[in-house]
Amino acid sequence: MEIINPQIKELEQKYLELQNAMSHMRGELNEVKRISGDTTRQTIWQFVIFTITMAAILLGGIKYQTDTLRNEMNARFEAVNSRFDAMNQRFDQSEKNITARFEDLKQEVRAGRK
Repeated sequence: MEIINPQIKELEQKYLELQNAMSHMRGELNEVKRISGDTTRQTIWQFVIFTITMAAILLGGIKYQTDTLRNEMNARFEAVNSRFDAMNQRFDQSEKNITARFEDLKQEVRAGRK
């Protein structure tokens, strides 16, 4: 029986060592799961914040470009409008000149008939 007892004791000792190793591994596994869960959560939040930041930058850039183009187009329309106003003034002046000349011609023709 002495031969069996040392072997059983040796097996019991190996069993306890394996049980301790298994407990240690379970603890490490739980720690890894906790850390990976926290890391995953942090990564998701970072992605959400990055997406929101990129959307804000995109919208801000589009608004800036739109305002810049709107201002530039308004300036061009104002320049074209001032050219049309100047052209209208010239047409009005030409019309007045032609009317004045026509009136002068009328008066000369009437004076020549008398």
